[in-house]
Amino acid sequence: MLKSDLNQVTRTTEAKDFPEVVLIDNTNACNLRCSMCDHQNMKKYRKVQTMDMNLYHKIIDEIAIENPKARVWQIFFGDPFLCRDMAERIRYAKNKGLTDVVLNTNGQLMTRDLAMDYIKAGLDAMYVGVDAINDETYKQIRVGGSFEKAVANVLIYRDLLKEVGRKEQKLYVQFVVSAINEDQVEGFKDFWKAQGVSVKIRPKVSWAGLVDATNLQTNADVDRRPCYWLMRTINICADGRVALCSVDVHCRVPCGSVNEQSIKELWQRGLLKDCRLMHIESRYHELPEMCRNCADWQSGYAEYY
Repeated sequence: MLKSDLNQVTRTTEAKDFPEVVLIDNTNACNLRCSMCDHQNMKKYRKVQTMDMNLYHKIIDEIAIENPKARVWQIFFGDPFLCRDMAERIRYAKNKGLTDVVLNTNGQLMTRDLAMDYIKAGLDAMYVGVDAINDETYKQIRVGGSFEKAVANVLIYRDLLKEVGRKEQKLYVQFVVSAINEDQVEGFKDFWKAQGVSVKIRPKVSWAGLVDATNLQTNADVDRRPCYWLMRTINICADGRVALCSVDVHCRVPCGSVNEQSIKELWQRGLLKDCRLMHIESRYHELPEMCRNCADWQSGYAEYY
């Protein structure tokens, strides 16, 4: 089994005044039950919902003032094509001057018409998780999905970008390396390179211990370093609560709410700031239990082709 390359996990600079990355749970609904994900258990912790548009506007308006160059992921733990007004949300963010508005999807519901709506709304990058080079492997990973449909929809998106002339918008296919597919990494890169589509390869995470990730070592066996996601990213759930980090997908460690405070206030004070300081000062034993035991920081990097 491939191990996370700790040589690529370098210490990250803290985003001191405002996050460099904002993850927004515009919807936390998903149509698949992927083997490397714990979405199937989400209802134990929070309900399936779409973020209120007024709350979304509040978030975007603040980002536009504080850091319009922040990378804004329009999805945290769902699929964007289950958010009926996603194109409108993208358009609002772009009209407010945000420069890096991106999406991730499994691509199953990415019809030609919806893809065109997203492209015309001004999306800056689309990431499609495929994770396999054949149907047999795909079905083990992307449970409930179709490999042929995922590939076909990516190619449709590629062609629409050319048709519309959006050369500046990026399209990536993503491959999360696991025990199921680790022998297909090179084949995946070769196939998509031939299609003219960029590739993102990243190691698996455990979602803070919720799923098995054998690429990760126990923290006692390695020289622990500050977590990339904790140091630079704020993660906003569909109900407005803020999760501790990007792998706290069930908001098991809530850190306030953007319904009651600004992003800046939540970032500069309270538990988010305290935990970042604990990481910087290597006081890992003082962290909340979920973070203290989490080894996902080892996978805080990706390779692009």
